[in-house]
Amino acid sequence: MSLRAALETLGLGRAYHMQEVFTHPEHVDVWARATDGVMPDWPVFLGQYGATLDGPACFYWREIWGAFPDACVLLVRRDPQDWYRSMMATIYPTLTADAWRRDPAIRMVRRLLLDLFMQGRFEDEAYAIGRYLDYCDQVESVVPRDRLLVYDVAEGWSPLCDFLRLPEPGSPFPVRNTRSEFRRRAGLEG
Repeated sequence: MSLRAALETLGLGRAYHMQEVFTHPEHVDVWARATDGVMPDWPVFLGQYGATLDGPACFYWREIWGAFPDACVLLVRRDPQDWYRSMMATIYPTLTADAWRRDPAIRMVRRLLLDLFMQGRFEDEAYAIGRYLDYCDQVESVVPRDRLLVYDVAEGWSPLCDFLRLPEPGSPFPVRNTRSEFRRRAGLEG
């Protein structure tokens, strides 16, 4: 959410994020079909957005990047153990909680993330971290260096603005969706 807010602040237009799936429930079917191998017309589906990030789009980065060959790719690379702890504290409980299981968007993400990407082994920390690192390595090995920014949002505006050749805003880098905010919004904290 922080990067989404940053990209929108920089004037790239609305960024497609998982929140869009909740805002547009009709998108669930598009992503579910993609999970079954039936890709949408990406320029039509995502053409009104200036960027995509987060799930479910990140699982189709090759296809989306292929449809927008002039696009830059931002790879948010985090400390792997911190990534896993964050996922276990936020996304995983949401995907496995009984209260959320009936939500079509949650079912779609659960299938995509836990069943397909993590092959049902997300609770195996070493395996999950290995999948995360493999994903990052794949992006870095495919995307040419001049089209790729390997980035940590803790770095703030400077590397992002340098890469996108945009001036830095006068405002602080946005901080959104902390673990506690996510858990409170998802009803994971009392």
